[in-house]
Amino acid sequence: MSINKLTTVFWDLDGTIADTEMFGHRLAFNKAFQNFGLDWNWDMGLYKNLLSISGGKRRIEYFARKNQNSLTLSDIQTIHGLKQNLYVELLEEKPIPLRNGVFRLLNELKNNNVNQWLVTTSGIKAVQALLKKSLISYNDIFKGIITFEDVLNHKPHPEAYLEAINRSREDPNSILVIEDSLIGLKSSTAADLHCLVTMTSWNLNNFNKSDFSAAKSVVDTLGDENQTVNALYGLKPKLPYIDFHYLMELIN
Repeated sequence: MSINKLTTVFWDLDGTIADTEMFGHRLAFNKAFQNFGLDWNWDMGLYKNLLSISGGKRRIEYFARKNQNSLTLSDIQTIHGLKQNLYVELLEEKPIPLRNGVFRLLNELKNNNVNQWLVTTSGIKAVQALLKKSLISYNDIFKGIITFEDVLNHKPHPEAYLEAINRSREDPNSILVIEDSLIGLKSSTAADLHCLVTMTSWNLNNFNKSDFSAAKSVVDTLGDENQTVNALYGLKPKLPYIDFHYLMELIN
């Protein structure tokens, strides 16, 4: 039996690299609504439910329709444009830190000559705003970045991961995806890729093992010496944190 070598890791961004959803995007949406003259406020509970809809414009459109608000397509585009600019401003004022264990694992994979790609359906402007403040070495770490501008379809459609496979030219059996959500898991597995899910603190309470059965493993953090990993599903780590060798085991 041949053993797959881990050559490439595809990282999701929002929620996986940093908890940008609750403490970045959500706040920018609310400020954009205020600036546009809407009395909407997406609290954490509501926004968590809205994350089942991928894409900011689609999220606005869905919420408007549900609340019988007759926003035009132009209105939605304007609000989303405001939101994007406000998100960048927010990160300039208060950078969002990387999630626990991310920086450690990024560098460990780099030292083991693993090619790393960022695969997100966020826009390039939002992606660069985060990376320039929270991961200034990103150009030395990521071999490539797939964003909203590179695809026609948002996750859970597999297009972003299929594009990443095409550009990286790696054998899918040698690739591992790191995601934080069910949408991301569905996207990666639809592209026939192995996936590790690292849940965020705000979606952990709703974890249902049967929903995530397609994952190779589900954990609550990537961990470090000060925060031990709990495996919620799949292979239990031998160390207190996720490392290169654990990821190797996941693709075999």
